[in-house]
Amino acid sequence: MKIGYVNLQKALNECQAGKEAVQELEAETKKRQEQVDIKQEELKKLNEEMEKKRAVWSEEMKAQKQKELQAKMQEFQRFYLQSNEDIKRKETEKKTVIIKDLIELAKPLAKEKGYTFIFESQGLIYGPPEADLTSEVIKIKEKKEKK
Repeated sequence: MKIGYVNLQKALNECQAGKEAVQELEAETKKRQEQVDIKQEELKKLNEEMEKKRAVWSEEMKAQKQKELQAKMQEFQRFYLQSNEDIKRKETEKKTVIIKDLIELAKPLAKEKGYTFIFESQGLIYGPPEADLTSEVIKIKEKKEKK
């Protein structure tokens, strides 16, 4: 019986597809953060306007502006939470696709090299370096991506 293992997290981080996914997610996160900053600035300006003009506004106008501010704050919170959820979902989707591909690539490698079992290294207490197929799986993934 021959047993091997693959560190899928390492393979994900080191393969080109994983690096590209990280870059895409970083760009998306930056774009979303810019949108968050713009909305925060709008809230700040509205709040400053309220503070400056509060003394001259009628009670009705104060109430209207307060409602407007609260509505914009709720909208901002929804946008912020939705943005975070979207980023996390995209990250999970991208990683899942790449990891599934890495697993599928490890199977024929294991058969070719005569392994009976291949395990994911997470949770592995000890594994001899010669049983670590991570770098080979990364190489296969890179060759596949270049085709």
